[in-house]
Amino acid sequence: MDDILYLFPDGYPVTIDVAQASIAGAGTAMHFVLPPKAHNLPLMHVHETKLLAALDGEVEIRSGGRAIALLRQGEAVLLHPGVAHRVHQHGARPSKVGVALWPGRVEQAFREMAVEVAKGPYRHDAMISLLARYDVAWNAPAGEEPVHAEVRPLQAWLPELPPQLASALQQTWCAYSTPPYMPIR
Repeated sequence: MDDILYLFPDGYPVTIDVAQASIAGAGTAMHFVLPPKAHNLPLMHVHETKLLAALDGEVEIRSGGRAIALLRQGEAVLLHPGVAHRVHQHGARPSKVGVALWPGRVEQAFREMAVEVAKGPYRHDAMISLLARYDVAWNAPAGEEPVHAEVRPLQAWLPELPPQLASALQQTWCAYSTPPYMPIR
């Protein structure tokens, strides 16, 4: 059974694809679907590196008011710690977005957020505090420096990830991507 989290009342569900516990804490991976013209939470991870992938459809990655990457199906971008970002759906049909983070502390923050959302009532300030305990800033301002975001095929980024996380993504996300990719070595 999938591990599905709701981070907002009536929000887009986040599905955990690779639980941190399943790979000895090396990282985590999840996906969500953005309907046309939708976007996700504006976040900045203090200590985590983040791989964002367009598993289906297209997404635009923004930092502040600047577009830093347009990802088409099967493409991904790596964001280093400290980059404020938001994912915007692009195109006429929904987009499936993959997110891998390492070392992966945000998974626990998201699990706690889902518990709070289920309990209700939703309190925005409480969610911001909860994320801050995991070194994630909600709606952090973008830095002054332009962000370099190199777009590559998802498969090309896997060697940059912790090996356990890369192996798990090879078995899950690469099945979404077209054209089919060769297994990592």
